[in-house]
Amino acid sequence: MRGGIRILFLALVLALLPGLAAAQIVMLVPGGWDRGDGFRQAGVTAALNAAGYADGGRARARPEAPWFERAPDPASRQFYTVDLPAGVAPPERARALGQVVDGLARRHPGRELVLVGHSSGGVVARELLVREPHPAVSTLVTFSAPHAGTGWNALARSVTDALADSALGLYAPFAGLEGLHRHEGLWGPEGGSPEAAHMEWLNTREHPPLRYVSVVRLADPWVDAASQDMNRLPALRGRAHTLPSPGGHRLEAADGTLLAALLLPR
Repeated sequence: MRGGIRILFLALVLALLPGLAAAQIVMLVPGGWDRGDGFRQAGVTAALNAAGYADGGRARARPEAPWFERAPDPASRQFYTVDLPAGVAPPERARALGQVVDGLARRHPGRELVLVGHSSGGVVARELLVREPHPAVSTLVTFSAPHAGTGWNALARSVTDALADSALGLYAPFAGLEGLHRHEGLWGPEGGSPEAAHMEWLNTREHPPLRYVSVVRLADPWVDAASQDMNRLPALRGRAHTLPSPGGHRLEAADGTLLAALLLPR
């Protein structure tokens, strides 16, 4: 019932936004310590499938060349889940994402590319657009992304400190959690740290003339709603669309339905 009310609520807002081209490739970019399979496990990809998007499979950045799970599919609308290196700085993840973007543009020439980022994946995708804008990319959609910083600093410390004091600390590197302290500045700029300076640089840098959409989770316990709104950033003020959502931080199957409604031509 709650999901139905949520979709009805968002449909009223979506009706005011323009649709996209019929031929499009959607790239699903996970947060910093997640993998692309998170979109699959949450049911986002199943909802996209039901809306007529073919499953292009998994895509992964590698030093030599991007890896794709399947042979190219001729379907005009497809999605890929993307795996990026864990435990590395955001600029490195952005470069890895750029490799996958280039690979998909070659696999699907003439198709419109849509970047969809969850959590820090949305910030990484935006950084790629600032550093290396690609002519095939038309749209960035973010869910619960900490564009303006958030309270994750305290969360990062509590998690890593708890791990360090427990037997699970031995396994932190294998889970990609050993890098939390190094990347705290992405979640909540503090003082004059290099990470805070990096976020300030990103949020004031010129952004390419694309379509920007922020899905803002009103009940997100980790990322403040104002931080999720790209329209509040100095570089994008007045240029981004904002879609309020009553959900929390985690992905839900309804997000796939929302994406399809947002991206399909009307």
